[in-house]
Amino acid sequence: MVEAWAEQCSLPGSPSRDPSLYFNSRSSPITPAISPIRESKRQLSNMASFRAFLNSPVGPKTTHFWGPVANWGFVAAGLADMKKPPEMISGNMTAAMCVYSALFMRFAWMVQPRNYLLLACHVSNETVQLYQLSRWARGQGYFTQKKDEPASE
Repeated sequence: MVEAWAEQCSLPGSPSRDPSLYFNSRSSPITPAISPIRESKRQLSNMASFRAFLNSPVGPKTTHFWGPVANWGFVAAGLADMKKPPEMISGNMTAAMCVYSALFMRFAWMVQPRNYLLLACHVSNETVQLYQLSRWARGQGYFTQKKDEPASE
């Protein structure tokens, strides 16, 4: 059976069709053979890793996971608002979002265990909101240089 599979999988004109190069009990120079015991240990290891993630203090069973996932909506909304004209941007709300993200960046860093997912979310949101705030300020004329008025005597 192994020979038939190797015969089907080998490329025409390949230098060797010897299945022992691919399927043997010891490691071959081309591909190490994986024993069923080693494969089951690897699967158990993957299962244990997944179970450890599920039950971790910042895993999907906690608000330390779902809070940041929901907060990515702020980032998505800010990215979508980049297409809107600057006149549509609320300066007060954008400034409030900047302060909010700055405060929660510190929270994500200080909380134990550190919540890197929340930190990444708020760093991204701070970046997007600062860009939106700069667009709003440019639209309001805060970054334009005023020409010197002639002194009247």
